[in-house]
Amino acid sequence: MSCRTCCCKKLSLIFALLALVVLAAPAFAQTPPPNNCLKDEYGKNVQCTANDVRVAFADNPRALDGSSLTSCIAGSTFSFVADFHVTTTATARENIGLYFQTAGGANALTGTCSDNIIAPPHHVANDVWCLGSGTGGGTTCPAGNGTYEELDTSTPTDTCGDISTSDNNQIITVEVDNVLCKAGANGQLALPNCTSWQQPGGTILCVSPAPNWPWVPAAIPGSPSKCNCENGFTVPIQVQSPSVSVAKSCTTTLTSGLNTSCDAGAEGGSVTYTVAITNSSNFGDVIVDQICDTAYGTIFRAGAPFAGPVCLAGGFGAMTSTTCTALDIASGTTGECTFLAAQAENLTVKNMVSVTGHGASGGTSFGPQNSNPVTVTSTDAPSTATTTKTSVSTTKICATVRYGVDVKNTSGAEETLTLSALLDDGFGDITQWTGSTPTPNASVLGTTCGVASGAAGLGSLSGSTGGGTLSATIAVGGHYTCQFDATFCAAPGPLIGTTCTPPTGIQHKNTVTPTLTGDEGGETVTDTIGSLTVTECVSAQ
Repeated sequence: MSCRTCCCKKLSLIFALLALVVLAAPAFAQTPPPNNCLKDEYGKNVQCTANDVRVAFADNPRALDGSSLTSCIAGSTFSFVADFHVTTTATARENIGLYFQTAGGANALTGTCSDNIIAPPHHVANDVWCLGSGTGGGTTCPAGNGTYEELDTSTPTDTCGDISTSDNNQIITVEVDNVLCKAGANGQLALPNCTSWQQPGGTILCVSPAPNWPWVPAAIPGSPSKCNCENGFTVPIQVQSPSVSVAKSCTTTLTSGLNTSCDAGAEGGSVTYTVAITNSSNFGDVIVDQICDTAYGTIFRAGAPFAGPVCLAGGFGAMTSTTCTALDIASGTTGECTFLAAQAENLTVKNMVSVTGHGASGGTSFGPQNSNPVTVTSTDAPSTATTTKTSVSTTKICATVRYGVDVKNTSGAEETLTLSALLDDGFGDITQWTGSTPTPNASVLGTTCGVASGAAGLGSLSGSTGGGTLSATIAVGGHYTCQFDATFCAAPGPLIGTTCTPPTGIQHKNTVTPTLTGDEGGETVTDTIGSLTVTECVSAQ
C-alpha cells in the first residue's frame, strides 16, 4: 500500500468519525441558534408555491408539565406543547419538516424558529408531557396519534417521518420552546409556520439523532417549490393584553356626589374631577403611565421609558392640584385619583380623560383609553351696586300751617259791610286752591274761604265746610270766618328770643287783608290788619 493510499484512507476514516459525532450531537443541548428557519436552513431562495403538505390546525395546548394551557401574557416568552394536525393533498410525501416562528417574526422563512420533524416513537427521560410509560423510568413520546410512516425505505437510516393519504390529518405532538406571546388576528397566539417535504425517489437522507428530538436542520425542501407557509397561523392560546375601562365624574359645592354633569355656580369655582380606572383583563397588574384631559392638558405623566407623547394643551388652563400618580391596579380592581380645576363664570366645559399604561408583568402597553365625557356649567355672575346716603346739612325746611281767618264788623250803629276778597301777602288769594303741586312759599293747599256754606272745602280742607261765598255781607258785630292751609319753606337758622331749644328753626310772617265796602255808596272801610308770625323749631341734626 502506498503512502498516498494510506493517507487517503486515514483521512476518510477521520471524516467519517466527524460525521458520526455531528449526527449524534444532542439537538437541544443548547438553545437553537437564530436564523434557523426554513430558508435559513435550506441555504437558498425558495418559492413555496406548492400546497402538498400543510398544518391544518392545532389543538390541545398544554404546559410542559401536561396541565392545560389556555392563555399567555402578551410580551412574555414561554414554552408549550400542542397537537398539530398535518394534512397532505398528495398520495405521499416524505421527510416532512415543520418550522414554527418563535421570536414574533412575520413568517417562518427567516429568523428564529422551532425546527421539527415527524419523529418516531422514542424514549425520553424527563419530558413529562409525553404519553405512556417507557423503560428505564422514562416516558415514551409517540408520533402524535401513534401513526408513524417511513416510506423512503431506500434510505434505511432515515428517521424523519413521512405522510400519505392513508394517515391524512396526522396528529404531530410538538414542544415549542421560548415562543413570544404575540396575538394574531383572532387574539390567539400567533405562530407563523412553514412545512417542507421531499418527493419519493428524490429524498435526501434526514436523520434526527436519538435521544434528543425533534430539532434537525436536515428536514429541508426537496426543491425551492416544495414548501408551504401559513403566516397567519394561530394556536388556541388566548393572548392576554392589558386593558382598562375609564370613568370620569365631577363634584362641586353645588353638585355633591359623583356625576357626569355639575353646576359650578353663578361665579364659577373649583371643580373636583374623579378618574376611576378599572383593570378589566386577566393580564395581571397594570401601571398607569399617563392621564391627559381634553380641557386641562396633562394630569399625570410618568418618566421614561413609559411616558407617551406629550398631552395636548387644554383650552381652559391647567389643573390646580392632583392626587393622580403611576397607579398600580390589580386585575379585576379599580384605582381612583382626583384633580382640581378652577372654572370661570359663564362657561360650559365638556371634557374627558384618556389613560395610557403598561402591564406590570409583560411590559405591553395599552391605551390611550378614553373616558366618558363630563359637562360642568357656570353662569354669569349678577351685576350689583351699593348706594349709601348720608346727611350733610339741612339747606331748607318746609312747614305746612293751617291758618284761621276772622273778619269782624266793628262799625257803630247799623253800618253793614260787604266782604268781596281775602288776600294774603305771603300766599296770595286764599280763596283759590292752587292744586296738588304747590309753588314753594306761595302755595295754598286747601281752603274753606270763599266756599259756599255747607259745601266741602277745597284740597286739604275737603273734610271741612265752606265759610261762605264772596261777596258776603257782615252785619254790625258779625263775623266771617274760614280756614286755609299753606306751606312755607326757609333755611334753618338761629332764632334768638324764641322758645326753640336749641334756638334753631324757621319763621314765616304773613298778613291777610280783606276787601270791605260800606253800605253807603261804597265808602272806605278802615280795617285793623291782623298779622301772624309762625315759628317752626328744628331738632338738632
